[in-house]
Amino acid sequence: MEHFIRDNLRIRTFAAVMLLNFLVILVISIFFQQRSLSFFEQEYADAVYEQARANGALVDSGWQALYQTTADAAFDMTLREKLSAADSQSSETAKEIAAILRDYQNRNAQIDRISLYEPASGRLIRSDEYHSTVMLDPYNEGKMWLDTISQQQGRQPFLGEDLIGAAPQKVYLYHQPVYDKDGQLLAYLTTSCSERRLYYAYLAPIVQKKESAVLLYQADGTLLSGSLDDDEAGPVQTILHDKIAQNPDGQTSLHLHNQDYFAVWLSLPFSGDVFCLIKSQHDFHAQIIQMQVLCVLSALVLLLLSAVFLYWISLRLARPAEELAEAMHEAGRGNLAVRAPVTGSDEISYLALSFNEMLQKMHELIERLASEKEQKKEAELKALQYQIRPHFIYNMLNAIRFAAIMQGARNLGKLLADFVELLRASTNRSGVFSPLSEELDTLRHYISLQEFRLMDAFTVHFSIQDNTLACIVPRMLLQPLVENSILHGPSATQSCCHIEVTAYIKKNALHLIVRDDGQGMTPEQIEELEHKAKTGRPPAHGGLSGIGVHNIMERLHLYYGEKARLHYESDGKSFTKAEITLPVSHDVHEYEI
Repeated sequence: MEHFIRDNLRIRTFAAVMLLNFLVILVISIFFQQRSLSFFEQEYADAVYEQARANGALVDSGWQALYQTTADAAFDMTLREKLSAADSQSSETAKEIAAILRDYQNRNAQIDRISLYEPASGRLIRSDEYHSTVMLDPYNEGKMWLDTISQQQGRQPFLGEDLIGAAPQKVYLYHQPVYDKDGQLLAYLTTSCSERRLYYAYLAPIVQKKESAVLLYQADGTLLSGSLDDDEAGPVQTILHDKIAQNPDGQTSLHLHNQDYFAVWLSLPFSGDVFCLIKSQHDFHAQIIQMQVLCVLSALVLLLLSAVFLYWISLRLARPAEELAEAMHEAGRGNLAVRAPVTGSDEISYLALSFNEMLQKMHELIERLASEKEQKKEAELKALQYQIRPHFIYNMLNAIRFAAIMQGARNLGKLLADFVELLRASTNRSGVFSPLSEELDTLRHYISLQEFRLMDAFTVHFSIQDNTLACIVPRMLLQPLVENSILHGPSATQSCCHIEVTAYIKKNALHLIVRDDGQGMTPEQIEELEHKAKTGRPPAHGGLSGIGVHNIMERLHLYYGEKARLHYESDGKSFTKAEITLPVSHDVHEYEI
């Protein structure tokens, strides 16, 4: 089964496309889920913030109404006249003042009591129906009363104990001084509202079971009121106190009693108090889970539908590929007459057509490769079996014969030795490469024979770096270049040609240079020489190097490709320089074919 899946293109194509499809759907689902989660979280936070803003505005409007009632009563002209009248201390006047205060109290259902305290007399007039007048000791109860109400500043209410009520309770206070027309202080007017009354009027309707909670803070983080009991309010107060003190508007997540909550607080514009709304995230998490389940189900349905579609596509696409594979398998067994069916004009059909054309041309290609291989082998054999022309052998033998006659055979041994070594080097079949030191020895034997033959027609100087002697070069590489300098260097104006052979290494390349001070070559002659060498037409001149420059360039290209080159330089009148550049090698088999 594993072998079938591995070798079946249709199954592998379907599996690969399905895997890619699964990954794409997975990435899209995760991306959509994350974006949706971020969107829902932002929407949830915006909804909670809007709810907190709306309910906070109601609480702030309650403060504004209390503050406005306090200010209106303090600036009431009738009330001022009563307090400034000569009989202001009478009981009847006190009753009339209490009636005025009750009228203002009745304008706002949230007001528990409006009180008027005269610090000069210690009299406290209340808006109560009964016992509306109370006398306070200015140095005891009166001072305590003034100290309490003076803690209320500006438009922010003060939360304190009700000092004159029948039962102890927390109340919110606003106070205003009352002046006569001359600006003299007459009394302090105080409006009080029960903390519980305000809670049930504005905060309690927001709380739904335990899914929501509301808290009211001062700007410094002090808790004024709220729907949480002491056990719950303590941890929340610990978390929110510093946050509210640092920033009067913000939001955060809370984890209380194994549940997650989301808290939003904002500063009320009129009073400056901070309204905080805490919402349970249970319903939000349930919606998120539903969204995730829906996303997974949608992805599975999409994956199933795409699997059916992709399998059908794989059947349509794989059949031509399978037929092409069968044709390739048959061709691989040696049947070059087989042809792949070509149907349609798609990429696979184009591939089948190209395969058929490849089979058609394969035989030609094989023959071409065989021919090129034969040509390379022939060039190698030419290099290894260096040709010695008959007229050169004849001249050398005559020279040796005359030497023996004229010199009594004294130099005959040396000449014969040089000639034998040169002949051995030119016909050596042990390999096509040799160290540069051996190549230089062969070159010296050749120069020795030519010096005997041409007498004073040339001189040769060697400038060889020691580190180049062990470098591996093709055999008989320098001799044709030296021969060209010997044969073509002397001119009518200069009978003796000076030849310099140089070898050095630079940037991991071996440079071999043969330079003479002969008649030189024109740019046209250099171009013609290199062109004939590249096109396979070697120059037809006499001497040992019948294969000449053509053979050198052919062997360099054969062994080194683009890594080696032969380059000529000349000014056309005073010198010719032939430079061979090839890679440095110390392995005689590295560039063998």
